[in-house]
Amino acid sequence: MEGEDNAKLDSPSGLPFDNDSVSDNAGRNKEELENDRGRKFRQGDFVAHISNLDKTLGQVVQINQLFRLYGSKTLNSYIPSNQLKRVTKFLEGDLVVLDNWLGKVDFVTRDVTVKFKNESLCTFKGGMGLHPHVERDGLPLQLGQEVNVSPKRTCTVTKLVDGSVFVEWIVNSDGNDDSPPFAKQDPNRLTLVFSFRSTWKYGNVCQHVLLKPETIFLLGDVKTSVDVTWQNGSTEKNLPPPILKPISDIGVHDFLIGQYVVLDNSEGLGVVKSVDHKEKTTTVRWVNLPNEEIINSCHLNRHHLFNYHLGNLVFRQITRETENSDLSSFGIIIGFKDGDIEVTWADGTTSMVQPQELHGVIDRDKYEDTDECANTGIEHEVEGDALVVKIPEFKVDLLNFVDLRSVQCLNGSRIHCISNALEKDYRVFNGLNLESVADEQLLIYVPFMQPINLHSLVIGGPVEEGPKTVKLFANKRHFDLSDAAKTTPRETVILSEDNLRGTIVKLNQVKFQSIHSVTIFIEDNQYGSELTRVQRIYLFGTSSL
Repeated sequence: MEGEDNAKLDSPSGLPFDNDSVSDNAGRNKEELENDRGRKFRQGDFVAHISNLDKTLGQVVQINQLFRLYGSKTLNSYIPSNQLKRVTKFLEGDLVVLDNWLGKVDFVTRDVTVKFKNESLCTFKGGMGLHPHVERDGLPLQLGQEVNVSPKRTCTVTKLVDGSVFVEWIVNSDGNDDSPPFAKQDPNRLTLVFSFRSTWKYGNVCQHVLLKPETIFLLGDVKTSVDVTWQNGSTEKNLPPPILKPISDIGVHDFLIGQYVVLDNSEGLGVVKSVDHKEKTTTVRWVNLPNEEIINSCHLNRHHLFNYHLGNLVFRQITRETENSDLSSFGIIIGFKDGDIEVTWADGTTSMVQPQELHGVIDRDKYEDTDECANTGIEHEVEGDALVVKIPEFKVDLLNFVDLRSVQCLNGSRIHCISNALEKDYRVFNGLNLESVADEQLLIYVPFMQPINLHSLVIGGPVEEGPKTVKLFANKRHFDLSDAAKTTPRETVILSEDNLRGTIVKLNQVKFQSIHSVTIFIEDNQYGSELTRVQRIYLFGTSSL
């Protein structure tokens, strides 16, 4: 499947929303609603129109993405993701199968073969030790590119291959407790599955399939829209995410098209055809019966076992004698029809199955990243006082390397949490803050999925309550506020008002080479306020692999 693009079906994208932030929307003012801008959705998510929250519910049925491409010939227009082609076999976020295990790719190293002037060849594992002879705006190494092994020794890239693939194993098709394979895998042993899932991210390398000759590009900003099917059966296309509100838990008697329901907990199984939200009625087609019936919604309940939704990753048990049994065990739900479920399987086939044939739904948080396909927001043009943050030359936004699930913040508010300042689609808005609780101090632990070189940072916030003294530590996994107060930091930064507005702080790079984590200790704020507020955190640098 090497070189296969993501153009076949541009739907599941893994774009997340924050379930914990959904609550009663009554009394929300305009400012609060404005702070919901930038939300990202996944296929199958429940939504409501933000200007009409008390009315009909909908479900996201398609994600549409347009990317800005940067390279030697930067394209000014945004390009649909179905016109992008991979230049490597695996990308972070891909789903893969090894034997009877399904896993998600965490990251990939690339081995680089170079030719010297004497025609000798040498392969560098992970590209370590190679440096571009001429920097190219952060683009990874490419075929034919001149690189330096040492200041006086130049060679040419002749081959690029996936070196090692690091996989987070999710589930095995047997449903037992067998130990999973090792995380580090030879790419030749892995089978890429569900390639229609768009796993494109900011910073990925790609080719434009319609552009000749083929040119290497770097993915930049992304514009996203969604298609939504509402309870009444109508579908609206290309809706901008800011006008939609995610609904984490729909009401007991609220239903969506395709859901399985029972009447007053009876044994009869029905399928929802449409919902009249205003009249509180649901049109149901009963399985094995030809007629449809309009029923008061309060007499219906969702089936306690057959709670399937569009985009669910599911599995079934297949006899081992079946050809490609491991690949045909895992599938993604792509539709519902007449009481059956349409599933695309990992072996590439599609079939209609009955709900009882499926043996489980895999938790989507295990296979869909929180930062998947999101815009890094390196340069923002936002109304109001939002910062304009530009990435330093030849560096990348290190958020792509951050293990977001392991980020910790001590003395931070649970409501105004670290996600507001660190995650891509929250840190662009001035209305969202990370706030301290007991006093003005904050301790933020940021681990990376691979060694990185930290070059510079931006820590932004309001002038009155923004951070002032910031101490930086590296590779301090178990570290609390008292440790930070008595330990000598690798570097101390005093933030100015210009820094709070977005001016980049350059660090002593020698002190932050090949680190696995950075701990940010905010010791005080600008004017001695009781609480500290942080609006955004950017970390810039390079991979050390």
